[in-house]
This record gives sequence, structure tokens and C-alpha cells, in this order.
Amino acid sequence: MELVGIVTSINSSDGMLNLIVSDKDRNIYNLKVSTEEGKSIKIGNAYSFKYEEVKGVERTSYKVLSFIDVDSLDLKERDKALRSLYKSAPFDLDYAEKEIKNYINKIDNKIIKEITKSLIDKYYDEYFVFPAASKMHHAYIGGLAHHCIGMLHMSEGFLLNYDYLDKNYIYAGIILHDIGKAIELSGNINTEYTLKGQLLGHLVLGAMEISEAAKSLGYENSEEAMILEHMLISHHGVPQFGSPKKPMTAEALVLWYIDTIDSKFRVLGDELKRTENGSFTESIGVIDKSKIYKPQQ
Repeated sequence: MELVGIVTSINSSDGMLNLIVSDKDRNIYNLKVSTEEGKSIKIGNAYSFKYEEVKGVERTSYKVLSFIDVDSLDLKERDKALRSLYKSAPFDLDYAEKEIKNYINKIDNKIIKEITKSLIDKYYDEYFVFPAASKMHHAYIGGLAHHCIGMLHMSEGFLLNYDYLDKNYIYAGIILHDIGKAIELSGNINTEYTLKGQLLGHLVLGAMEISEAAKSLGYENSEEAMILEHMLISHHGVPQFGSPKKPMTAEALVLWYIDTIDSKFRVLGDELKRTENGSFTESIGVIDKSKIYKPQQ
């Protein structure tokens, strides 16, 4: 028999680990595995178990025959398993992949397009399954891609209204702006910040990745690579929010504003869902700790 679920509790007795596992329907299972075999299992992580029934005099128990961390599955299987167990983006992996590829194909500049594609290929799995943060905005399975897709959709209005904006930098900047989070964040679940994430941060890490990609493609001295690097290190806008530089191109400025809007409004949307009509939300940290009123109708 097979079970995919989250380990919610572990205790030991008689050389065995007793695992309490919750599946996608919140059904609870008690599985047993030897202490040695199960030493790598962690509370809060998701696993795919193969197990068998062991009928006893008083009750039936379930012995683990083998298991694998869900993060070890291939992308499609991992995404499906994680989305069944945890909060996730409101669209599936196929949609996310098609949208990002569609926008990469809209980029006309050869250098910008090749740099963008090479980094998405390099961090493909992380890009489409990782959250965008550990606690703040888009902190769920597929949140990173959800954030970028939301920003890409929003950018169309800017491009329509301000014809001096370069779509190549806008699309590439949005797609790549958080690519450093593939290094900054530890993984899909129980997400923490890595040592590099804490010491360097995703803005700097992302710019470093663009520099390396440009060099490997023969574009290290191009203006395109330099401007993309600038867009990434400036996309938090001001030093107090972590940007080493303020935005100094029109496209970098747009990236900062769109990133700010999407991150704040996703959090606001989640708060409004939890708020009854005719009342205020709780204080929202990313909106200057404001409380927002939800009309009765």
C-alpha cells in the first residue's frame, strides 16, 4: 500500500518510530519504522510511504517498507503531491510553465532573451514550486511563479500606457527579479533562509546569477546584462528595504512599483478572505500595519 502525507508527530518505543501521518484528506495514519531506517524523517515534512498491514492479536499496525521525501520526486509528481498537502498557488504547474514560457518568447532582444531563458532552465524546479517567501507574501507552494505571473499581467497596463518603456527589460526583469530566492530559500516546505540568503540576500544573489549567465553566454560586457543586474539589485527601491541602489532606469522603476503592488495586494487579498463583510481586517504589516475595511456588500 502507498501513502503520501505529512508527518505530524514522531515518538519512539521498542526500537521503532511511531509516525503520525496526515494525508491530503486529513485522514490520520499510524505507521511504524525502525529507528535506524527512519532517522532522517522530520516532523512537518512530506513523504511517500510504502507500507504493509501487520495484524496483531489486539490490533492491526502498519509497517513502513520504504519511503522517499516528496522533494526527491520529479517535478510533476512533487508539485502534485505538495499541492495536495499544502496551501498552493491558484493555478496548476502546466499553466505556470506555459505563462512564463509565453512571456520569454515575447522578448525580442537576443541577449536579454538568452540570459532569461538560461536562468529559468538552471533553476526550473525551484522557480515553479518554491514559495516566494517563508512568511510574508506568496508564502506557499508555487508562490514564486504566481508572484511573477501576477506581475507580468500587471505590466501589460504599464506598457500600454507608457510607450517609452522597453518590454524586453520589463518582462525579463519581472521573470528574473526573484531568481535569487532559488538560493536564498531552503526549499518548498518548512522554508528557512540559507546562509547565503542571510548574508547576501536574493537581490545580490540574483544579480550575481545574471553576471555568471552573461559570462557563460559571451555577453558579460553587454549593456543588457548590466541593466538587468541593476534592475535586480534595485527592485526593492530604497536602501531601508534592502536595495543597494535606487532604480535608475524607467524599467527598474516599474519593476519596483509592480513588485510592491503585487506583494502587498496578495497579502491584502488573503486578509480580506478571512474578514467578514462590514468589518475591518487585522493589522496588516506589509501595508504599514493598516486595517482595511471590507464593505458589507
